Amino acid sequence: MLRDESRSPLEPVQDPSTVDTHPHIRPAFNFAAYVNKSESLQHLVKLGVDLHKLEKRKGIPQFILQLDFERDMREHLKFLTEVGVPLESLGEFVTKNPLIFKEDLGDMEVRINYLESKRFLPEQISRIVCKNPFWLMISTKRIDKRLGYFQKTFKMMGDEVRLLTAKQPRIITYNLEHIRQNTFTVREEMGFEPEEMKQLLLSKPKLWMMNQDKLLHRFEYVHRRMQVSHAEILKVPEVLQSRDHRLKHRHGFLRFLGKAQYDPRKELYISLKSLVEGTDEEFVRDVARSSMECYTSYLKTL
Repeated sequence: MLRDESRSPLEPVQDPSTVDTHPHIRPAFNFAAYVNKSESLQHLVKLGVDLHKLEKRKGIPQFILQLDFERDMREHLKFLTEVGVPLESLGEFVTKNPLIFKEDLGDMEVRINYLESKRFLPEQISRIVCKNPFWLMISTKRIDKRLGYFQKTFKMMGDEVRLLTAKQPRIITYNLEHIRQNTFTVREEMGFEPEEMKQLLLSKPKLWMMNQDKLLHRFEYVHRRMQVSHAEILKVPEVLQSRDHRLKHRHGFLRFLGKAQYDPRKELYISLKSLVEGTDEEFVRDVARSSMECYTSYLKTL
């Protein structure tokens, strides 16, 4: 699709004359210098593409400079809208993955057909492509292996695999060694049973993309320091995604007030959800039943 196919589009442009689509534009890492001279760049700006972000990425400006909108971009953008990317989201999509214009349209169609053959619904396919702009660059063979890994490792039914994929498409293409390490942490170090682990994955798949040490540290604090059971964590798994300082400050304040009670079977129960949601003002007023002045004074003692 590029006129000079003997040279990688990611290599620096050595000679301005080689950029034959826009021969009067000097190679640069600042698109602002020549947006007015490039119809293709003007189209990208209209779509909402953040050129400032693209020019910071190695090799991307040279690649973009060689593209002609009609020849290299229009059909790709049309394809994206046909598979469910909203027109207003095209700019964000291209900003995240401008290399989508390198992909063969036939290959991308095969990857969509694969999802359809696996009984993914149109709205699920749309979400997958929108939430993971790199999905259409990955072979169906690799995707198939990844879906198989999750199905086998977590003993999932087909509907559960589709649910996970549509809910968090990035996890399917995420670093597999990282996924394995976090799986070990959840099962062996945190002590969740296989069925509980699957429940946790389906409700909060982002936990598998967290830093392993941070995930374990947060669990240890919630489970051992706050005395919250595995069962209660499964009901409110977002507690494991809460920022450490928020969790520790709020729990510490409740303990200071004598209200840190998270067992629903006992009186004066404080729900974990109310602990991690809302602003500090809402937490202090509605959960701790105290004042910001008291909360601020407490934080100064830490």
